[in-house]
Formats: sequence, structure tokens, C-alpha cells
Amino acid sequence: MRWFAWLAGGLLLCGVLLIAVAPTLVTHLIRAHLMSDEFRKEAEAKISTATGGSAHLDPLRWNDDGTVNTREITLENVRGWNLESSGVHATLDFGAIKRRVWSITDAGADEITVRHTQAQPSLLSSQREESEADQDAGANIPSFLRSYLPHSTEVASGEVQSFNLEHGAWKIAGTRMQVGAWRVGQASVSVKLGGGSLHTPWQPGHLRQPMKFDISRASLRAGREQLQLSDASLRWRGGAEVALRGSRDFDTSAWKLVFDAHDVPLEEFLDAWWQQRLSGKLKGDGEITGDKVGATTWAANLALVGGVLQGLPILEKLATYTRVGRFTRVVLDVCKAQVKPQGDALRVEQIIVQSDGLLRIEGEMTLRGRVMDGSFMVGVTPETLRWLPGAESHVFTERYTSGPPGLLWTRVRVSGPQDAPQEDLSTRLVGGVGMSLLFDTPGKVVKEGADTLLKPVLGGEAAKLPGKVMEGAGGLLENGVKAGAGLLEKVLPGSLGK
Repeated sequence: MRWFAWLAGGLLLCGVLLIAVAPTLVTHLIRAHLMSDEFRKEAEAKISTATGGSAHLDPLRWNDDGTVNTREITLENVRGWNLESSGVHATLDFGAIKRRVWSITDAGADEITVRHTQAQPSLLSSQREESEADQDAGANIPSFLRSYLPHSTEVASGEVQSFNLEHGAWKIAGTRMQVGAWRVGQASVSVKLGGGSLHTPWQPGHLRQPMKFDISRASLRAGREQLQLSDASLRWRGGAEVALRGSRDFDTSAWKLVFDAHDVPLEEFLDAWWQQRLSGKLKGDGEITGDKVGATTWAANLALVGGVLQGLPILEKLATYTRVGRFTRVVLDVCKAQVKPQGDALRVEQIIVQSDGLLRIEGEMTLRGRVMDGSFMVGVTPETLRWLPGAESHVFTERYTSGPPGLLWTRVRVSGPQDAPQEDLSTRLVGGVGMSLLFDTPGKVVKEGADTLLKPVLGGEAAKLPGKVMEGAGGLLENGVKAGAGLLEKVLPGSLGK
């Protein structure tokens, strides 16, 4: 029976030795298989199956230290996306196989381009079940050694030197992308972008080309179901900066962007006519949303910082009529509005324009192409009307409790092309003069400055003006307009032609 004891001892020793060398044996077998072209073909098939697309890998070049690189990897028709990558490289830590872990480090690529081709996108491939991955990897491993195969996968952070994303007219070009660490079972992975540019389809106002931003930074988290943009900073012309947050749902294709911008040069959105009359820089915030059918909606709250309004015909008329020089160059202490699309037009609401101590404008308007149509409440300080008879008693007579106290209000309509808008205030101011001569007492007219305004033309008979000048005119505003127009033309020759 001694020989049986020796046999049992030998078998036990062999078993112990086999257990001890099994991980190393598995590692050698896996290394040999991974370095074969058969593995490359298997990888193509597995990636295609896992993603539902068509994958192609150029020949893999392995080094003794576990690094591998390939010239190009392409992936087509993955739920509406195509991917092209060049200069792909990674390092497989064969030592980690003994710990039953697939450990990939130094992953990256020289360039990756992702293009959208259909309606439904997905940036992350579906993960295969771990058991399936283990079975594939161990296809050429003896069954008694498969229990030593890795049961977990981890990928250290990777980097792409130039990442490009194309989705219709939207493009990210030449940005540097860093991908955070990931392991099996993890729901999402962090992504950071820096440099490069963001191309948009937006071409508002008189821009010659669609808007393009330089990417300062962007932090995202990408998962199977959603892409979350937690923070992004973009730069535009003239020092303008835009901060972004948002998300995209891969199943519904619904997306949302929330933005906050400042130091945006206003002149970029104005034609030559308005550039000479309105200046300042924009700031604002808003939200843009879209869905799988391509419908996009947006709304923005905008404000003009350091705004100056000058050279408008109505301002020049007000300066002439009221003798207030500040109307020729109005410094805008407050200038803000809410902007949103409305069919084929642009709707501008909650407009507030204020020049402290001079005037305040509140209202709304619609821009359809180059044609504007707006209704505004205009408030001025009483001092600005003291040289204009009838303005306070016949024009600025509206009750407007929503506005700040101490101002006199009237409603003004503005319409017509943007470079030559027509307004009804000038005509009503002239009519107010005529109505004042028709209905106000001579003392009232004199109190409002008519004595200074009229005596150069009508001499000392000014006190009899209501009876002489307006005799038979009746109480119609049109008649007051005619009388007032003739009167102002005599006092201020050429003023009505401005």
C-alpha cells in the first residue's frame, strides 16, 4: 500500500502545484489568444453584437508590456450613430488577470469622430452581461481553468486628443476629451472637454455666419439613458462668455439647455442703421429645448448693460419740442425684455427701458422679418413737458398704476420696418398743442410756456389765441393737429420735417 500513499501524495502535490500556477497559466493562454488575429475578428463580432452595429478593427499591434494599438476602429449604424477613431491605444495589465480583473490603463486615441445619421442617438454602447464576456474571453481556455478567469472589468481614465461630434448643423470640433475611470456595473462615466469649438445653426440678426463658440471647458456625465451637462463655459466675440447646463434623454431624444450669458456685443445682432443708434452689451439667461421630431423652442430674458440710444427721429423731435437736450442721447439705466419665438415671428415682451429722471418705457412688440409692431406705455417727468403746451393735458393723460410714481404716461404705437419705424407720438404732441389752444385758458397756455413759444410769431395777441386761432376748429383732434402743426412750423421752422 506504500505505492498508493506515494501516488496519493504525488497527485496532491500536482494539484497544489496546478492551483498555484493556474493563474499564471491562464494569463499565458489569454495573452497568446489576445495577440492572435483570431481575437481581432472575434472582437469585431462581439462589438457588433453588443452595439447592434457593424464594427471594424485594423490589425492589432501588441508589445511585450501589454500595450496595444491600432491604426483605426470604425463603428457604423449604432442606433443612428457612426464612429471613426484613429490612433487608438491602450494597455492591458496582464498581472491583474491573476486578481481576476480585466484592467485597462492608458486608453486613448489621437482622434474620434462621432456622426449622427438617424433620429435616435445613443452615445454609450449596451453592455454585455458579464457572464457572456467571461465565456467569450475563455473560449480557448480549458474548462478546469475557467474558474480563474477575471470576473470584473475596470478602465482607468482615458484621453482623446481631438474629439468631434456632428449632429446636423450642430458640431463639436477639435476638443480635447478626458474620460473618467469606469468599471462594470457603474451606471455612468464622467467626461471633460477643453478647447476646440462648438458650431450651432443659429444665425440671428445680421450675422454673416451661424454662431460659433470656443469651448473653455465642459463637464458631462454619460450613461446608457442620459447625457448630463453639469457645467460648460463658452467664449464668443468681444469677450462674451456663456455658461451652459443641460441634459439629453437617449430614449426620447428630448434635450434641454439652460444658458447664462454676459458681455455679448449688441452690434453683432444689429444692422448698420441700428448700430449707429443703439449701443451696449447684452447679458441674459434662458432655456432651449428640443425633441426627436426636431422641434426647438426657446425663451430668453435679456438686459442691455451700458446702453445708449441716440439719433432716433422721435428722440430728435422730443428734444426739439420739449427743449430737453437729454433726448438726443438717452443713457439707458434700465433696458431689459423677455424674448421668445412665436410662429414665424419674434415676440418681445416685458420690455422696460428707463433713463433716470427723463423717461420710462414699458410694453411689448412683435418682429416679423424686418417689420416691427409694438405698443408701449411711455412715461416722462413733468419737467420735460413744461415747454410743450397741451402735452400734459391732452397727450400724457393715461393712468398707469403699474409704473413708478411721479411720471406722466401715454400709450405709443410703433410699426414699420426696423430701419424706418413709424410712431404716433409726434403727431399727437402736435395735436396736443392745437387742442391746448382750443380748450385751455390763456393763463394755462402761458403757464405751459406758450407765451415764450408763441409771442415771436403772434406778438401781444397771444392771450386771445383760443378765440382767434382756433375759431371754428371744433373739438376734433385732427383739427388740433392741423392748427398745432401750422403753429409749430412757424415757431420752429423745419421741425416737423425731421
